[in-house]
Amino acid sequence: MAKHPDWALKYKKKGTELRLINGTYYLYEITSKWNPEKKRAQKVTLGLLGKITQENGFVESEKRKLKIAINISDDISIKEYGLSSFIDNNLGGYTDLIKKHFPGHWKFIIASAYSRLAFQSPLKNYQYHFSKSFLSETYSRVGLSSSMITKKMREIGNNRQQILDFFSEFKVDNDNILFDGTDLFSQSKKMRYPKKSKTKKGTFDNVANLMFVFSMKLNQPVYYRIMSGNIKDISSFKLCLDESGISDATVIADKGFYSESNIKQLDDEKLQYIIPLRRNSTLIDYTPIEKGDFKEFDGYFMYEKKIIWYYQKIIKGKRVIVYKNDELKNEEINDYLNRCETLPEKYNTETFFERQHKLGTIAFITNLKGSQTEESVYLTYKNRNQIEVMIDVFKNIFNADKTYMQDDDAIEGWMFINFVVMHWYYKILHQLQAKKLNAKYSPKDIIQFLTDIKKVKINGKWYDDNITKKNKAILGKINMPIT
Repeated sequence: MAKHPDWALKYKKKGTELRLINGTYYLYEITSKWNPEKKRAQKVTLGLLGKITQENGFVESEKRKLKIAINISDDISIKEYGLSSFIDNNLGGYTDLIKKHFPGHWKFIIASAYSRLAFQSPLKNYQYHFSKSFLSETYSRVGLSSSMITKKMREIGNNRQQILDFFSEFKVDNDNILFDGTDLFSQSKKMRYPKKSKTKKGTFDNVANLMFVFSMKLNQPVYYRIMSGNIKDISSFKLCLDESGISDATVIADKGFYSESNIKQLDDEKLQYIIPLRRNSTLIDYTPIEKGDFKEFDGYFMYEKKIIWYYQKIIKGKRVIVYKNDELKNEEINDYLNRCETLPEKYNTETFFERQHKLGTIAFITNLKGSQTEESVYLTYKNRNQIEVMIDVFKNIFNADKTYMQDDDAIEGWMFINFVVMHWYYKILHQLQAKKLNAKYSPKDIIQFLTDIKKVKINGKWYDDNITKKNKAILGKINMPIT
């Protein structure tokens, strides 16, 4: 074993050990513990005490100093710091917009949104979660008692125009706008919104109808409206368009929405639309596919490295566009024939031959003008997935599809808080996407990393708590440094 120099050895005391690591001497605290399996004492390292250099002698570890300070201090406070820092440092412009439109409630909105984003907190726990955040050191007198929360929610929700003015900050020209709705469950008998209605799940329950508008250019929600649960027809789209001032929206519906009456209502309201048709619709002409000649198609384009063939027919004055994806067709053929083998009571080759030309296809009826190419119509429909993902986040990550509010204005204020939370979530998502890390990490992962970062207050002074090198590196990669 190499002999250590005297200038290092003089700091070695009983219960310590010198270690030479990459040319630097470190002093560790050690002890021994009996190992019953090996039937002998075994060395246990308790922690780093500090490093030793010839010039400066023993330099105590910062962690060691903090540990000692904590052990002797009677004035200790530990607060979440990472997410608080993100809100302060990365969302300054957004906070300014909240201050601009809600001058009397901006602190409350930020504090409430923080509690929802970090912990999906119910109202009763807002005050507890916010008091444990470093934001509470910056924003005083927020007013998060149970009685104050309901009062402030009502005040925010009572002024819908304030909310609409805030929405207007996110309008962009020549944007593709997507509409979609979801159920907002409530058992309240005091509000006008909840009505017994058929839900998206096919059950009947007391729900309000919550409509969203999603901006394709901004890749985030830009508007919402709460309506009675029994308003689910085209009139709900029209109400939202009129209130939001959006003039270039495209209604993209689910399969099964098509009917002559629905199309007539859309046309009467002068709404643009792309409506998928069921494969057995009489509006679809499968003749070009049945001929098996690609010359019968109008053309093709590439989508996600797949070739999509298409042709268009004008039927009843509307464009009916049929798309054919051969890769999808092969998958559906394999699936159908496998079912013929495993479920012969439901599937057989006779029905397969009848349906073979329909496999791998999707068809839309649309009133979009010819300037919208068949490819752009297809892409617009495919982008519908983004608003579906957004609603999934709203419901399943933030558990915001149910409310216990008992007041119409309060539920409006509560919904606005959740709208802010969604914007902050998408801010994190955009930073992940910009660095191509969204396949590896979700915004929820980053929120967890951030909330794990703490500050410790000892005798009136704040210290940074530990942060793992891995988390620090990830946050650095997505341009979210914690300072």
